[in-house]
Amino acid sequence: MSGDGDTPEQRSTQREYHHVLNCPCGTRLTGDSEDAIVDVAFAHLRAEHPAMAEEYEREHVLFMALRLPKPVDPG
Repeated sequence: MSGDGDTPEQRSTQREYHHVLNCPCGTRLTGDSEDAIVDVAFAHLRAEHPAMAEEYEREHVLFMALRLPKPVDPG
């Protein structure tokens, strides 16, 4: 319920998002932006799946990644 005493932060409806990609190997990758998830995914590919690293491009990573709301800090 919104009251007159709410702070600007409480009235704000703007949500923050991050990108999540679940690799088939079971590793969950996250990044705060498209660029970040692409960087994290390619670093993971080079380190854990080097034979596949050249198979993927930026568009593939972004297609597989989910854009999800960041969890809200209750504190």
